[in-house]
Amino acid sequence: MVSPLSQTGRSLVAAGLLGFLLVGCVRLLEPPRPSNISYYLLDSSADVDTVATAPTGVTVGLRRPQLASYLDATRMVAREGPNKIRFAEAHRWGEDLDRALNRVVALNLERQSGIRAAEAVPWPEGFAFDYVVQLRILRFEGVGAPPPGPEADDDTHVPEGHSEMVVRWTILGAEGEQVRAQGVTRHREEGWPVTDYADLAAKLDTSLVVLADTLGDRLRGLAGE
Repeated sequence: MVSPLSQTGRSLVAAGLLGFLLVGCVRLLEPPRPSNISYYLLDSSADVDTVATAPTGVTVGLRRPQLASYLDATRMVAREGPNKIRFAEAHRWGEDLDRALNRVVALNLERQSGIRAAEAVPWPEGFAFDYVVQLRILRFEGVGAPPPGPEADDDTHVPEGHSEMVVRWTILGAEGEQVRAQGVTRHREEGWPVTDYADLAAKLDTSLVVLADTLGDRLRGLAGE
């Protein structure tokens, strides 16, 4: 037979467990805390709605780019000197950088005359190409002095630097083995306020246009040989 005191104790334990579960449910229903992280995308100068497949021209397959290991992360990078970089914890790429690079280069190739199609890996089934392009990304970042510290006044001068891209590229034959052309494309855009990462992304977009134009010129030259 259960004593009244034991019954009361069991009731208190049950009430405590119920209260714990209710508090847990309330916590689960709380909205997520706002994040101070900003995300950025690389874009193409070509409007994706107006890029049309040319009836003639070369077809290009883009292999996965090889990134310098310090770039193989979601955080955007700024260089403060030959041997010093900083990772922007609150400013990150909104997609894998290698996929973003290939996507934008492919779109910028397809807007050019003489390029019938450009596809990035994974290639569509049955896609046949005339050339394969391999990119090796050596630099893809901002360069400049450190930004003002958290204790700086609102009117503190923000240093200006520049964006910098260095890409080694190789154009291979249709089988992806024979080297047809090689080169290095370097490009920088001045006037980057070192706290403005949206501006840095836009400047790096411009560098990718230059890279795609360089590749397009070389591909058309090979096709005319």
